[in-house]
Parts: sequence; structure tokens; C-alpha cells
Amino acid sequence: MQSRFYASLLLISALILLALVSYAGLRELNPEWKTYQTEYKRLFQKNASSPDMKKKAEEYAVGVRQIYLKDLNKVDRCDICHAGLENPLMAKEKVPYKQHSGAYLKDHPITRFGCTICHLGQGNATNKKEAHAEGHETFWDFPILPLKHIQSSCTQCHDMDFLSKHGGEVVVEGKKLFDEKGCRGCHKLNGNGGSLGKALDGVGSQPIHYFPMRYVDGERTQPSWLKQHFDDPRKVVPESIMKVKMTSEEAEKLTTYILSIRTVDPPKAFRNFNYVPVVAKDGHALFNMYCVACHADGKLSAFDENLKGTIPAIENTAFLKNADNKFLEMVITEGRKGTPMTSWQKTSAGLSDVEIKNIVSYIAEQRTETGKPVSANLKAGDKEAGKEIFNIRCALCHGDKGQGGLGLNLSNQAVKKADDQYLFKTIRDGRTTTPMPPFGSDGLGLTDQQIVNVISYIKTF
Repeated sequence: MQSRFYASLLLISALILLALVSYAGLRELNPEWKTYQTEYKRLFQKNASSPDMKKKAEEYAVGVRQIYLKDLNKVDRCDICHAGLENPLMAKEKVPYKQHSGAYLKDHPITRFGCTICHLGQGNATNKKEAHAEGHETFWDFPILPLKHIQSSCTQCHDMDFLSKHGGEVVVEGKKLFDEKGCRGCHKLNGNGGSLGKALDGVGSQPIHYFPMRYVDGERTQPSWLKQHFDDPRKVVPESIMKVKMTSEEAEKLTTYILSIRTVDPPKAFRNFNYVPVVAKDGHALFNMYCVACHADGKLSAFDENLKGTIPAIENTAFLKNADNKFLEMVITEGRKGTPMTSWQKTSAGLSDVEIKNIVSYIAEQRTETGKPVSANLKAGDKEAGKEIFNIRCALCHGDKGQGGLGLNLSNQAVKKADDQYLFKTIRDGRTTTPMPPFGSDGLGLTDQQIVNVISYIKTF
């Protein structure tokens, strides 16, 4: 009885193996590409009208084909399935038999450029699944680019000025959004930008496993991750501190631009651009590039749940009437240690002294008045008396050690280096449109000496 069971098991196993071998053999005898080429030949013969084209269609040989791209030192087999890419008779057919759209191949012949330099995917593959690298069962790092993001490839050889006039409007708009939405405020690119987020150099060349895909809906690809992250940063990365407001259309354009930031360096013979370093001399443009992501228009102060701190209203007139340009320049140059405000000087974030001065000049345009002069003796402070007042009046918002909360973090070098007159005026006059009330005689009633005492205590943080 036992021997019959094992004999049956052996027979079933042999039949399964035979079926698998037969299936594999049939696939080899009739591969996917052969089916496509056979259908292409039929369509070619059907569409051919002139004797010359009929002859070409008749002579079309079904078989494996590949292109060796000498300049790129690689092989491309995409036309093994997309056989009609350069055949005008296929203009109205469906993909993969269809002729390539537009006049792109006129300047980018397949025999020199291939397909994957623009479309990505796996040029060595001989079936759609592996070539496109789409789906959860395919593990190539770089799947084919969705056509809506194809312009991200154009920047490898062409500059933005050229693309703005030659069909690259989507990636150009994406670059504009990158600058205007303040992405550099948190992310470095080519050495320019903040350090709250990851540096973006080469992000478009990062493999799929670089991106945390757990919360991505639908196809788990780089474009999907980027688009959904721009739509709702904390849905895709729950711990993200990114602040972004844009439409779905803008998010698609920004995704196209981010995908263009690659490490692949095409041959010099392919390049058609002039490298222009990122320099925005205009103070407003610089403010948008580096400041707007956190400060928005700079008019209102608010506690940010993601950054766990208060974002100061740097264009608030009550702030600017007491903060002179020298103070603003110092804060931007050195940052505020212990806060999300990084140093923006050349060695930290890539901004030149001239660019920092231009940002300061732009912010200072909102200054309409200067604060009343200070007559108190700022050197005669009593730290212990100031501590008592601080704990009663200030700690609730600024923290018992000045670490910040609803109010700003006071335990950083920017405050320690701040001019005492600036601190006195800020405490005395408060800041309208922010939670900071005036504490002087016209407000909550502190005397000048009490304010001086508080400043002496603050300086010990």
C-alpha cells in the first residue's frame, strides 16, 4: 500500500515536471516578442500601398534584434517588440506597433540613442514585463517612466532655457515650482539649501528601495511615491516635517522635475546645455527659494506641530521696527542653534554674503518705523530678580529654560548675541499679530528695570 502511494506521488511529480518543461519549451518556441513581430509584419503588409513598401513589408524578417549603442556602451532591444517606431505607415496603429510620436527620432535616432536613455526600463530584456519592470513581481530598480514624466529625461542633455522653447514645459514648470515653493529651505541640491530634509542630489537615480513604500497607494514606483508625498507628506512618511501646499497638477510637475535630478552623466557629444549655477540675485526670489517653506509670507507667527516650534513672523512690522539689518543678517548667517533655523552662510547652506544681504534687504522693505529709544541702563540687570519675573511672565510660552514652545526658543546664540536694545524693545513693545504681548508700561506693566532684569536672566541660557 505504501509503495503504491509513493509510486503515485512520483508519477504526479513527473507529470508536473513534464508540464513545466513543455510550457517552457512552448514559450521558447513562441516567445512574446515573436507574437508582436508577426502582428507587426501583418499590419505593415496591410498598410503598404506602394510597390517599394510592399516589398519591404514582405521581406521583413521576424527574429531577435538589438542595437549596440557605441556612445553609451550598452545594448538596447526595445525594438524587438516596438518594431514600428520609425515606420510612418504605423502612425495610426496601437502600441507597440505604433510609430514614435512627434519628430523626436529625427534628432534622436534609435541607432545612436536607443530608447532607455529617455524612457528608462531594462534595455536587455526581451519581454514586456522585464523590459518595463512594472508590477510587484518585478524587481528591477528602474522601471519604465510614465509618459507624463518623460520630460524628466530631457534635462540630462538640455538646459531649462532650451527646453522652455522646445517642448519641455512640464519639467521647466516643475523647476520653477521647486524654486518658488521653497524646497531648498529644507533640501540641499548641489550644495545649496537647508539641512532639515535629505539632500536631493541624484534622487532621480535612486532605486525603488530608497523610498519607503508602505503607505503608497497603487503602483509602488518612484513617481508614485513622489507625487503622493507632495499631495500629503505625512500620509506617505508619517514622521515627515515637510510643509507643502500645491494642486495635484503642480505635484505632477514637481515630480517630473525631481525625477530629472539624476547622477547619470551622458556622453559629452549628447549634451546641449550651458551650466548656469543657481544664483538668484533678486531678494524676493531668494526668499522664495530658501525661506518661504517655513515662514510662508513672513507676516504671521505660528506654532508648527511638525517642526515642534514657533515659526517667527520675520516680516511682521512690530518685529522689524526693533530688529535692524545687522541683526537680521547675523541670524540668517549663523542660524539659531537648537531650532530648525539653520545657518545659511556659504559653508553651511551655500548662500553668498551678497545673497544674504539681498534677502535682508527684501525683508527690510516691510519696515515702516523704528521702535522708541531705550533710556534704561541696560548694564544694570539683576539676574535673580529677572529669573523670578521670567518664571511668572515668560516661562509659560518660552519654557522654563527658554527652550521654546508657543513662544520662540531663547536658548540659542542668536539671542545671546542679540543687541540688548533689540531685546528690550521686543519685551517692552511686544509683537502685534503674534502671541507676544507688550510687557512695558503701555502693556502688562513691567518697569524698565524689570525688563532689564529679565534680559540679564535670558542671557544666561
